[in-house]
Amino acid sequence: MGQGVRMTTMRPHPALPSPPACGTPAVPPQLICEAVPESVRAARRFVRAAAAYQEPGTPEDALGTLELLASELATNGVRAARSAPVGASIRVVVDASWGRARVEVHDASPRLPYVRPASTLAERGRGMLLVERMAAAWGYSDHAEGKCVWAAVTWR
Repeated sequence: MGQGVRMTTMRPHPALPSPPACGTPAVPPQLICEAVPESVRAARRFVRAAAAYQEPGTPEDALGTLELLASELATNGVRAARSAPVGASIRVVVDASWGRARVEVHDASPRLPYVRPASTLAERGRGMLLVERMAAAWGYSDHAEGKCVWAAVTWR
């Protein structure tokens, strides 16, 4: 991973499938990145690898959708974190099992996401519209340290 990207490990959740055979690299369940544009690519790669590891046999189209959702959420997280009063980082979390996957992006900004009406003249602002249309569900929660924005994909 590039400079400014820190991967951390956590104990596996008891409901997750057992890890693959020896020799397969383990993917930690969260990725902490600096709030810089390069972190969006790291988030996409991490989300694909983590979902495929946690739920072997995840269809390629589900992984692609999850990557797109991660890209949009991470881009928004990077923008929001850079304007936040506390810290300039994002945290990406993946939870995949039983035909579904959820990606979360945490940042320190209190600004909540919303879906803007599509405009053919605007250069930005379509990310949450894409999330709304591509995700099986999406939402957010705010807390004292900022917020968490999540999106879920299902298959089977």
